[in-house]
Amino acid sequence: MDTHVHRIANRLGWVLTKTPDDTEAALRLRLPKRWWIPINETLVRHGQQVCKPVSPLCSACPVERSCPKIGVDRRR
Repeated sequence: MDTHVHRIANRLGWVLTKTPDDTEAALRLRLPKRWWIPINETLVRHGQQVCKPVSPLCSACPVERSCPKIGVDRRR
């Protein structure tokens, strides 16, 4: 599992996990198999462009209003 997926899934509150492997296991239990690849691709792209590790671009995020921003200390 990608670190972007791990970070974003936790920020959104979809999972509360410590490692990317734990995130993958938790998401596999919650999501239908047909969504695994599309979700991964979407979250990786979103993590590279918008939901960055240190200071996410929340002002440019399409789900900003519904995101609980778990673990986000600083944002733009």
